[in-house]
Amino acid sequence: MKTFMENQVPNAVLLEAQDYLGGRVKTYREGSILVEDGAEWINGGSSNRLYGLAERLGALTQPLPDAEYDWRLKTSNGNDANEAGYDVAVEIFNECEEDSVLRQYRNTGYGQCYSERFDKRYNNGLTSPTEKSAWKHYLQMWVLKDTGTNTWLDQSGRDADRFTDWGDDRWNQWRQGFDALTEHLKESIPTDALKTSSPVCKVFWDKDPDGKALVVTATRESYLAYYVLVTASVGHLKERHLQLFDPPLPAGYQSNLNRIELGVADKVQLGWQEPWWDKAQSRPLDLHIIFNKFELPSEKSWLYGIMEFLSIHQQTKMIQAFVTGDKARQMENLSSDVVKQHLLEHLRRVTKQDVPEPTFFRRSKWGQNIWMRGSYNSYIPVQGDKAGLRSRAPLAQPITNSKNGKVIHWAGEHTSDTRYGTVDGAMDSGETAAFAIIDDMDSLA
Repeated sequence: MKTFMENQVPNAVLLEAQDYLGGRVKTYREGSILVEDGAEWINGGSSNRLYGLAERLGALTQPLPDAEYDWRLKTSNGNDANEAGYDVAVEIFNECEEDSVLRQYRNTGYGQCYSERFDKRYNNGLTSPTEKSAWKHYLQMWVLKDTGTNTWLDQSGRDADRFTDWGDDRWNQWRQGFDALTEHLKESIPTDALKTSSPVCKVFWDKDPDGKALVVTATRESYLAYYVLVTASVGHLKERHLQLFDPPLPAGYQSNLNRIELGVADKVQLGWQEPWWDKAQSRPLDLHIIFNKFELPSEKSWLYGIMEFLSIHQQTKMIQAFVTGDKARQMENLSSDVVKQHLLEHLRRVTKQDVPEPTFFRRSKWGQNIWMRGSYNSYIPVQGDKAGLRSRAPLAQPITNSKNGKVIHWAGEHTSDTRYGTVDGAMDSGETAAFAIIDDMDSLA
């Protein structure tokens, strides 16, 4: 929308289904507490244009040295874990992130790179089959924390290889919340051009004799437009496109939607009046968990999806963990009280400390959000690649109506081949689509 405003495009309107702007950028505040339900890090550090923007706005935080963390490596029954396994996991993780390595896995699952290397190297200091199973599970959960998939074999190696990794992105964040970005972008949008809580329920894109689309919202407002730029999540599009678009989208586009997926990665967050893990020095916690036994009751089996509890940046009395894929969906179906109790019991067992009841608890439920149906990453699965979707470019192609007008345009992280799953990738795709519309308008003027 900012691109349209800066280029003086007339009559542009932004329709947002939810009651806030940002989609999977969602900051939550409660008193002095500030946490992120969604996007949290500026992926890629200074190579990312958002890093420079946050710096110019005076909104960039700086990372803490690793030495300042209370770093722990524990088994699920509370014993110290073998650091040799951690060393192997780190070595393999870093190696499989290299482009030259992933190329040989383009026709198979991304996780094959990790699995093969682990099977060859696990005996470097790991002495038993139990340790092998535990550390392989840890490594897989680490990969899933990055991808949001159900297993590390889901995403095609070709799709993973296309991603451009700009380096370490763990600690660079927005000082007052990621929604500072959306607030900054919103400044250029006139109030009457911004409609929140206005979900689109129908797009008639090839009915008008003048070639316009008719966009109808659930609030009973309608708009005639020569161009519609759709930035809905691919999870929502997959679920709703047959109801949203009239006539239905072209068969080829529908087929490609069926060949891409959206992962689910949720967060669970807990806070206390004081950091129980280190009352003396109040250091931030970085707790890694290795499941040496898989004997949790089925209701608690979602906990197998957590490989790390980490203090929330700038919130020294709070920790959070990621849970992904099917484990995230399982967690979302439990009540908040049950999830909190499971986490407390798990932390007490792993740390062998008397973890008190938290004064703050929050968890995201991106899979159940009807406007998202997931969080990150969008990914082309192996079967989607084999069916012919070798890149995301077809998902960014405009839809042309019978008047030869490019009426439907697409943007969103799922349309980016190289920066999918990132805020900057979503923004770049939006700018690209906006300029394509502007160029088309100029050519017809």
